[in-house]
Amino acid sequence: MVGDTAKKRRKQPEPRAGRKSSATTFFSWANPQPDISINSAESEILRDQKILPIISGIQAGSPAEKKQHLIAACSIIEDPICRKLLLKQHIIQIILDKVLADSSQEVVTAGWALLNKIVLYEGYDISLHLYRKGIFSQIIGAITTIKSGVSALATQPKSLSPSDQTLLWDYTSSVLSLLTKLSETTKEILDRVSNEDVLLLASALLGLKIGGHKISVPENVQIAAVILLDRVTDQNPIAYDLLVKDPGFVGNLMRIYTAKVEDAPLKIAATCSTLHNVISQSLALADDLAEDNKIADARLIAPLTAIIQAVLSKQSPSQEEQQALFLSLETLSDVADCTVETFGHNAPGNTNGIQRKTPGDRSSPHSDLDMEDDDLLEDEDEDEDEDDEENEEDVQEDDGGDDENASDEELPDDLGADMAMVTGEEGTTARASKKKPFDSPELEFLLVATVPAVLPIATSTPSSEPERNIKLTTISLLSAIARAFALLCSKTHKCKFTLSQSLQQSYLPSTHEIWNILITPILCSNSADLKLAEKITELASHITAFTPSVSVSNNQHKSFLALYNATASIPLKVLCVKVLSNLARCQGTDRIEVNKELGTFFMTTVNKLPFYGDAEPADLPAPEVIIECLNAVYDVYDDVDNDYDEEVFVKLGFLKYLKSFVGRLRAMAKKVDRRTRFELRESADEALINLTEFVKYKTAEREEI
Repeated sequence: MVGDTAKKRRKQPEPRAGRKSSATTFFSWANPQPDISINSAESEILRDQKILPIISGIQAGSPAEKKQHLIAACSIIEDPICRKLLLKQHIIQIILDKVLADSSQEVVTAGWALLNKIVLYEGYDISLHLYRKGIFSQIIGAITTIKSGVSALATQPKSLSPSDQTLLWDYTSSVLSLLTKLSETTKEILDRVSNEDVLLLASALLGLKIGGHKISVPENVQIAAVILLDRVTDQNPIAYDLLVKDPGFVGNLMRIYTAKVEDAPLKIAATCSTLHNVISQSLALADDLAEDNKIADARLIAPLTAIIQAVLSKQSPSQEEQQALFLSLETLSDVADCTVETFGHNAPGNTNGIQRKTPGDRSSPHSDLDMEDDDLLEDEDEDEDEDDEENEEDVQEDDGGDDENASDEELPDDLGADMAMVTGEEGTTARASKKKPFDSPELEFLLVATVPAVLPIATSTPSSEPERNIKLTTISLLSAIARAFALLCSKTHKCKFTLSQSLQQSYLPSTHEIWNILITPILCSNSADLKLAEKITELASHITAFTPSVSVSNNQHKSFLALYNATASIPLKVLCVKVLSNLARCQGTDRIEVNKELGTFFMTTVNKLPFYGDAEPADLPAPEVIIECLNAVYDVYDDVDNDYDEEVFVKLGFLKYLKSFVGRLRAMAKKVDRRTRFELRESADEALINLTEFVKYKTAEREEI
């Protein structure tokens, strides 16, 4: 029995939410930390000869000696054994209690640098420990000291000697970098970092003037400031509300992101990422910030893509340049995701000079970036009256006609049939689904500029862990772009707009290229890399959702079947089923045998559900897989006019099997605990309803024939 005096379990902190990875993600890839033990004779010798003298020197002696020992400690932090030994000797508590309270600014600055480096390597646990130890009381004092020093330097430049200026900027850089790492731990800590003094100081450091006086802020300090702003503004309305009060905030960011990427790639990448966060928050709140400042995601794509190209052009890029590459890829990926969320909505006129293209106009996106006074296509009111709806249908017909002419001129012959499938029998998805064609500058720029720039990364053979992760991030970017195209061209997507046919035409050749030079070679390699398999299958699911008629000449569908059978990962199995479902939707006499093979797979998988009273088979698929296979059957065999319906669905007797699934699916659904797996139970119940209705539909369909 636990006594009344027993220590209560500490409540787990709420994790910090964000759309992008941690600022230290790339660092952790480049510096993997081994699992080491310090309980050895060698560790004891190291402790006695190196660690204890440093600990002693930090706590006693003159300021010069303290600084010297702090620098010595900082120099060995990279060694995991030395770092663990320092932590065991309570280095954190010594810094908090003694070093940061020292009367010498040199000692204090060295202490912040050491603390920052420890957190860089140790991450979450140490950050949480620092927070619970009250680090923010020291941070508040440090921010006050920094503001005072920067103000003095701006108003009276000669008041600080060159050495004092160096000390001030080193101090500032360490504090800002530490704040970035702390902000990425929990929501509670993020809220503490989202402090007006902190954020406005970081914003001011990006400017050319402070308090109306010119000042030259070192590059490393500006990088620390903008990375902090990037991380803190990611899905954080508190920070957004504070920063928009600063009249120079957006202006400083816009000045930086237009600089030459070769000069400061990481600073520009972080600036673009911060602007993207601000734009996303502005659109989410439906305020006027983005429109008033003429900022739009579409204008960020060119500099981010230029950073990618600049880093790739270097034979041996630095870690900072590789970090800029990674951040650019992630930001572009989030731009693609946000395009889906905001498509057809929040389209302010004259947003940063981006002009919506007329269908068929495929000029370079970079030319648009120089336009300052072109108008955007106006977004329409959600509650349109009947007259507006009639006008909208007229626009659809006009746009559709232009798009058809563009199709005849621009589409290669071998993709003509494919485009017909994508755009529907009436010539355009817009007319077929009664949706209004709408251009997306973001997707256009991503397609024309970014996709060709990143394909070499995605198809490369990495030689290190950072390179491997950069490749995976690149595939994620291509997947985000593919998802956006697939959703925004889908008739079932809940949006009254659809991508214009001309933009769909432009993307179609890219889908085949990505399938042929990226997806197929990885499938054929039979790689054992689970993350790569997941990323490439997710990409394939979006590519095939846009165009099911990609080539299967190398038995790509069999490779996905093999991957399904080989993996134990349920999410990966579900992804494989999605890809196979999309491939099965392709019509043509040459694809009927493929459809038969895939349809048989879907039905056989569901048929493993046991009948009432039977024991569960050892290879019974997970409920998620069963549900996805049934969804595949509904999607693939929903139309009697499909050329494979008679040859496969009818002749193989799928309807008879579907009828036998009803009772077995009901039993499966009842076994899913609604209290612990609510979403899965909802999906299972929905699958049962859909199955019942689909059986009725296909039965009536056969009776009519």
